[in-house]
Formats: sequence, C-alpha cells, structure tokens
Amino acid sequence: MQLSDKKYLKRLKDFGLSLITTYKSGSNIVKKNIFEPLTTNIVNGIRLEKDYLRGGQSVFKLHNFDPRIKYTFKNPSTASKCPNCGADIDAQNGECPYCGTAYNMDYESKSLGAKYHTDLVMNTNTYKYITALIAFSVAFLISYIYIRTTGRTFNVWDMSKVLIGTALFGLAFYYVFYYLDSFFILLPIKLYKERINAAQTKFWQDNATDINKDVFFTNLNYELQKYYFENPQTGNVLDFDFVDYTTITRNGDYVSIDILVREVYYTAGKIKCRQKSKTIRLQRVKREYSLESVGGVALKCKNCGSNLDAFQTSCPNCGTRQNYLQEWYLV
Repeated sequence: MQLSDKKYLKRLKDFGLSLITTYKSGSNIVKKNIFEPLTTNIVNGIRLEKDYLRGGQSVFKLHNFDPRIKYTFKNPSTASKCPNCGADIDAQNGECPYCGTAYNMDYESKSLGAKYHTDLVMNTNTYKYITALIAFSVAFLISYIYIRTTGRTFNVWDMSKVLIGTALFGLAFYYVFYYLDSFFILLPIKLYKERINAAQTKFWQDNATDINKDVFFTNLNYELQKYYFENPQTGNVLDFDFVDYTTITRNGDYVSIDILVREVYYTAGKIKCRQKSKTIRLQRVKREYSLESVGGVALKCKNCGSNLDAFQTSCPNCGTRQNYLQEWYLV
C-alpha cells in the first residue's frame, strides 16, 4: 500500500471515521468499505455516494459526482498489471509491489449537457450567497415600498414590519430565485462547457499515440493523494474528489491541467466540504526512477516480499533492485 494511502486511512481513523463509497458498475450497485478488502470487482464504476460514518452511524454524505469519471477496482485474483505504474502484480499478493494501487481512473470525453453543470453551480457557496443577496434585497425593497406608501407615518414600528416582511418574503424569494436563476445561466453554461469539451477532446486526439489517458489520470489522482495526505499543511483534509477539469495543455514532457477539487475537511468539530480550483503541472518521466530519488512509498520487494524502506534502492534480503515506475509526477 502506498504511503499516502496509509496516511489517508490513518487520518480517517484519527478522526474516528470510516467511509463507504457506493458505485454503479454496469447494472450493479456496489458498496466499497475503505477498511475492508474488495470481494467484488468494480469495472468502470461511477461514484454515486460517499458516506462518512462514526461509530457505525452516518455523519456526512456526498453526492453529485461527475459520471464522466469512472473507476475500476479489481480483486487480487484478476489483477495482473498495476494500472498506476505498470508493474507486474502477484495474484497471491494482490498488491502492486511498487506503488500499492489496485484501481485505475478513466475520464471520458463526453458532454453531459447543461443540467449537470448547472447543478454543480447551484451547489457552490458563491451561487447561494448571490441568490440570497438578490432574494433579500428584492424582499426588502418590496416591503419598504409597501409599508412606506400605505402608511400615514413611518416610525420604528413600521421599520420592524419592513424587517419582518424582508425575512418572510426573502425566504420565499430565495427558494424561487434559487431555481429560477439556474434557468438563466443554463444556456451560457452549456455553450461554455461545449467549448471546453471540444478543446479537451482535441487535446486527447492530438496526443492519443503519445499519452495513455487512463494512466495519466490515475497518476494525477495519486499525486493529489500525496499532496493531501503527506502534506502537514493539509492536516485537516479528510478526503478529496477530482470534480472536473477545464483546460489542459502540453509542452514537451510537461502537462498543465486546471482542475476543480472538492475537499472534505474537519473544522470546529464538524465535517464540511468546499471546492477549490488548482493548476497542476505534471512531468513525464520516460526512465525508471529509483526509490532513492522518489521516496514516499511503502512497499514490499517484488522478488521475495520483504518489507522495504522507501529510500532503499535494493532489497536487503535478496538484493533485487527496486525501481519506481509511475509515468507522471507533480512538479
């Protein structure tokens, strides 16, 4: 198991949490407990829900996952090649001897229409704040004009009626505007996402013979794991999800990608989530990296199964040289 995976599990345990993720794999609905071994393969599974539990009771749930992102998890009896670094996987061991991964991630280049992206916008705090500002501003204006023009005087009691009217009408307007505003932004979002999807499709078409997309996104996801779970500055982050990406460009062996990440974090005794935009720059490594120069990986010897230190270049028991084969790295 990769060191970042172990720290991910440790972080959930430190906060007394467990996690069950629900996938739709073909016509099957499969629940995957992060602390239990996988018994059923998940092939091109779409995430439907993440349920964080404490003491067996649900305390926080996540929905609205991008159905373009598909995950494949295979149990030890069927895995042969590591989808992250390409190393051979021992069916009896069931774990990549280099990086520990047992899944691959695919991002389909297809348009989801405007509704999906409108839903994403509607779930952002910015959209909620703007909607609330519009709703309560309109409610205040209507209440003020009505009280001011229908009353003979305007005193403190009248002002209190304006505030009460603002509160009541504001809540009603917020509900209406929350859904009504989405229709006004639906078309611009659809047009915007069509341009983005076209540019992404062209990128993968232009680089189809040179870049394996599955490997690229699996490596990207692992690099994000390292960033979040091996970084002291992100110590309150419990989990993350790759939500979407907008632009992707290449310059030789370097690829820059603008991504949207949803972070699940712990603050003031509560679990919350937020979305953040990040620009990630990955470097392609065409040669094998020795563990001495990479580090950050907990693994076993691919020959004899002995436990290895991440900075050992060869197994102390059998002398087998250890290399790290992942293709893309965060720079």
